Amino acid sequence: MRAALVIVGFLGALMLSPWVPALCVLFLALRYRAWEAIVLGLLVDLTWQPFPAVAGGYVHIIPIFTISSIFIVWVFEPLRSQFLR
Repeated sequence: MRAALVIVGFLGALMLSPWVPALCVLFLALRYRAWEAIVLGLLVDLTWQPFPAVAGGYVHIIPIFTISSIFIVWVFEPLRSQFLR
């Protein structure tokens, strides 16, 4: 099940909407100690965010999916450890 969620998340990050890997991150964080969730968030950010070059200036883009996947894994850690003993 874990490998299937990771594969669907990686394929979703490359070919589908960014919400597919977001759901995979959520399901992985609920069930497993998921370092893959953070990698999925990073892959979505690198795939779907635009390049930061704008006519001679720099645009700072916040990696929303990476930060949210770190937050989700961190928040669901005590819940998962309490409910899935």
